[in-house]
Amino acid sequence: MDNPIVGAWKLISCEAVRENGSPVPVYGRQPVGRLHYDESGNMSVQIMKTGRPFFQADTKSGGEDDEMLAAFDGYEAYFSTYSVDADQGIIQHTVLGSLFPNWTGTVQTRFYEFEGQDRLILRTEPCGSNGRKGTVLKLVWERVR
Repeated sequence: MDNPIVGAWKLISCEAVRENGSPVPVYGRQPVGRLHYDESGNMSVQIMKTGRPFFQADTKSGGEDDEMLAAFDGYEAYFSTYSVDADQGIIQHTVLGSLFPNWTGTVQTRFYEFEGQDRLILRTEPCGSNGRKGTVLKLVWERVR
């Protein structure tokens, strides 16, 4: 395979790694997710916190504000095109659509490395909220065979 990124990947972990090195689970201790890269340069990703509470209503539009907030906060999804710079270990996602509207039209840079052929580690550039601008998100993915 010319591009080892291509394929389907399942999420093993998603952590915010603070400047002091301490990891904090972003979507709980057992998040679930799928990441897909195709040979044509398209990708999509979905990540979910397990155990999200169900809505009392049977429709999305019938959810209460607190239910919608919990559903939104416990889920991440976007789709994009992508390019790989293997020499720099960088993947750039040009976001076409995102659950978080502010990402639509942006380029999301991910640093990548492999542990063997079946484990992909992605890291963000330093980011963060609440004054924690040195936080790096680290996502560990395992190839789906």
